[in-house]
Amino acid sequence: MDTTDSLLIVGAGNAGAELAISARQNGWTGAITLLGDETHLPYHRPPLSKAYLSGKADADSLSMRPNEAYAKAGIALRLGTHVVSIDRETKTLRLARGERLEYTKLALCLGGRARPMQVEGLIEDRPPVNLHYLRSRADAEAIRGNLKPGCRLIVIGGGYVGLEVAASARSLGIAATILEAQSRVLARVTGPEVS
Repeated sequence: MDTTDSLLIVGAGNAGAELAISARQNGWTGAITLLGDETHLPYHRPPLSKAYLSGKADADSLSMRPNEAYAKAGIALRLGTHVVSIDRETKTLRLARGERLEYTKLALCLGGRARPMQVEGLIEDRPPVNLHYLRSRADAEAIRGNLKPGCRLIVIGGGYVGLEVAASARSLGIAATILEAQSRVLARVTGPEVS
């Protein structure tokens, strides 16, 4: 390995942040740059549907590490950065603002995306203001902003996240209804007795 080597990690979620730290701890001596769409430091997502949504945790408690930990490890953070293309032949990334970054090694730690709801009459790029998905801190903040006394919440999906969102809403005194396509909640991950 050469100190002129460059590791670019696209995706500043748990996998990307852990890879950046692990690469440095395991001897990567070249540059490490962690790129992410969101403007926040890499953060834990499981609390989004529980403690953060219900207001029992604040944004600072979500961060995986403080900014200083990345600086100490020599990891450059490029937050609020969107990658639009990868040229594997020239080993470059093109960013939304037109900038190009060269790499020796590239890791794609992109995570998942919410599957958009497809319902007759629903326009995907113009959803109703009270329709939310939960994948990010901004999503949790938008949901929390709508959980007001007297409102009703409908959660589509009876998996862990859906159940946690409904439980968080109930802890705030909000009426919640869960809609699940399967015959029982948690059908893909548990037995009937647990469901």
